Amino acid sequence: MHSTTCINGHETDELSSADRGLHYGDGLFETITCIDGRPRWLALHLQRLRSGCERLQLRFDAYEALTREIEAQAAGQRRCIVKLIVTRGAGQRGYAPQGDEQPTRIVKRYDWPQAGGAQGFRVALSSVSLGINPLLAGVKHLNRLEQVLARNAMRGAPLEEVLMLSSAGQIVGGSMSNVFFGNRSGLCTPALHECGVAGIMRQLVCAAAERCGVPLAVRNVEVAELAEMQEAFVTNVRWGVQPITQLQGRPLSSRGWAEALQASIDAQPS
Repeated sequence: MHSTTCINGHETDELSSADRGLHYGDGLFETITCIDGRPRWLALHLQRLRSGCERLQLRFDAYEALTREIEAQAAGQRRCIVKLIVTRGAGQRGYAPQGDEQPTRIVKRYDWPQAGGAQGFRVALSSVSLGINPLLAGVKHLNRLEQVLARNAMRGAPLEEVLMLSSAGQIVGGSMSNVFFGNRSGLCTPALHECGVAGIMRQLVCAAAERCGVPLAVRNVEVAELAEMQEAFVTNVRWGVQPITQLQGRPLSSRGWAEALQASIDAQPS
């Protein structure tokens, strides 16, 4: 897979061994899809990055330079993925920041992943749970070991995604996605006030549901409710709105919500 890396404005793969992103996962990231030379939903990604920096009290302000670097990585590419990482920067030993660290920004381009052969997704519950921490809930921070363990545990299984529960036993989302469920009363998606990542595509789906007049509740979702769900789909910026065709081994039909919401999103400027 071909990739190009820019660190603090320079094309390099060299990073300080004192960077707090390496030592403590002290930073944030965004995964941006780029189509026909343009990053999609860039304003939303940067808005979430700003919010995450505020939550972590990370003093990053190089948004103009970061935007230029993202656009440069996307330029001339038919389809690619651009990942950006912002860390607190190099620091001294110890958890506590000194306050004078200079943030590190990393912008890396990847080829678009090869498409899988499955039509729709087969999804099951993961054996790996997510720890509850309201201080970090919704933030796309660099600490992703729970997701790493979940993806490793599903290796070799006939699945495209797994759903992760909180340590309290409620559904949060996929290992690399958000999830929506549908039944006769409409759609629901798990609340993320205790843990999980508030995805950009999740935000777009919620807005599309409002435009289309589709009832959507953001609430706690219990495992026992899965048996009542008639439709389900997972979302992220690369997959878009991806229907789940098999949930815990049970085939799911479609009420057409996934297709309608994807069409509504595609009709909006990105």
